[in-house]
Amino acid sequence: MSIHPFYGVRVLAPAPERRRVRFRIFVVDYDVERRWHAELPADPGFFLSLLWQSADDGGGSLGDFLTWREPENDGWLAVNTRWFVDSVERVTVRNHPLSEGDWEHIDTLQEEGIHQRDDGWPDERLLVQADYEVQVTDRRWLEHLRPGLSWETGYYPDPTRRLRAEDAPHVPDLTEPDAVLTPFAGSDHSASLVALAFSDDGRFLAVTSEDGELAVYDTPNRSERLRMSPVSAGRDIMWVPGRHVVTLKEDEDDEVRPWAYDLDADTETDVPVEPGRVRSRTGCFRIEYGLGGRVDFVSGQSSPDRTVRLGDETSGRVRGVAFSADETRMFVAHNANVHVIEPASGRVLDTITVPGDRLNSLAASPDGAYLAVATEDWNDERTCTPDVYRVADRELIMRRPARDRAQAGIGARSLAWSPDGARLAVIVEDDIHLFRVGLPDEPPASLRLAQH
Repeated sequence: MSIHPFYGVRVLAPAPERRRVRFRIFVVDYDVERRWHAELPADPGFFLSLLWQSADDGGGSLGDFLTWREPENDGWLAVNTRWFVDSVERVTVRNHPLSEGDWEHIDTLQEEGIHQRDDGWPDERLLVQADYEVQVTDRRWLEHLRPGLSWETGYYPDPTRRLRAEDAPHVPDLTEPDAVLTPFAGSDHSASLVALAFSDDGRFLAVTSEDGELAVYDTPNRSERLRMSPVSAGRDIMWVPGRHVVTLKEDEDDEVRPWAYDLDADTETDVPVEPGRVRSRTGCFRIEYGLGGRVDFVSGQSSPDRTVRLGDETSGRVRGVAFSADETRMFVAHNANVHVIEPASGRVLDTITVPGDRLNSLAASPDGAYLAVATEDWNDERTCTPDVYRVADRELIMRRPARDRAQAGIGARSLAWSPDGARLAVIVEDDIHLFRVGLPDEPPASLRLAQH
């Protein structure tokens, strides 16, 4: 089967006894007119794919241990690469970035075709390239390699494989949901789910539909605690700070007391208006948002106390706001950006640009170190999942791609991270997917044979 090559690969120095190998990677995919070329790889999953490819062709142990399906599955690689590859270090880079003169040479090479020959690639000294030191977990993954072994590959680096070992306890395992809840399965009609919110202690999870239906689940055992269809309530959920009282509001301009239910007393109740559309953990900060690139800090239902502007009134819609548990950081989804803001001052600390056409929702881990974002990319079929970013370096480190065409285009619409950090709740179509936070600290049974 022919592949479109993105890279040329050469083994420089295999050292199975030290579980190390040095690779040289050549970029062979260029678009001279756009001044674009395939990026130099950095993720361990790319190199696991290379090791499997060479083993499958050359009789190495990894070729017997994995099939083609695993290297093709980004979700599998994100979770399981660490059982095979310990580290990747880029030690030398050449011809990057390319000068205008370099691009002229590349243009000439492309006319001839940049494909592997018996002695390598044509004028390979001119290609964008880098050398890498790769440390693996078992010498068997390297025993089939020899100096000078070269091949072309259609595998492409993916930033979702840049998960670090220290991330594993803190990010959701998106390979499979831990549970799937269908809140309004018994309804006479089907209304799309709209919003999710955990109570402050994480004991309850509330969800609303487009028709104003409300369901509340007991989080530990996932049983339905409450189902209501309030006559005049809205869809926005806000829990009363520190209490098991859930409120529904019509919209941000509603000055009528919200509909509220006290789950401890098991009865409807009357509470003061909860200002804002979203609040921080204690309610110290309350935010209204919507049209225009602005977030309003409010303490009542009149004019805002202060406003942070991220754009003018025509700059798109703010679609989500989340806080760290200590209330020192606020995350605002505006167009394709997540702005990290210090709520006490309103100062923008950082901006994370998310590939795609629009951000639908976001949720922050309690410590603010990780973000889950729901994106829409109208040219990307892999829209069935939240993406998880590491805030410190803005890296995309986890996603769950579509398993088949039936899942293509199924978008995550709303997200909630539990206050204890243990679960990520995601609205997917008419269901709630609950993902457990924390990747396994041991390989699955099918991979344990590889460990000495």
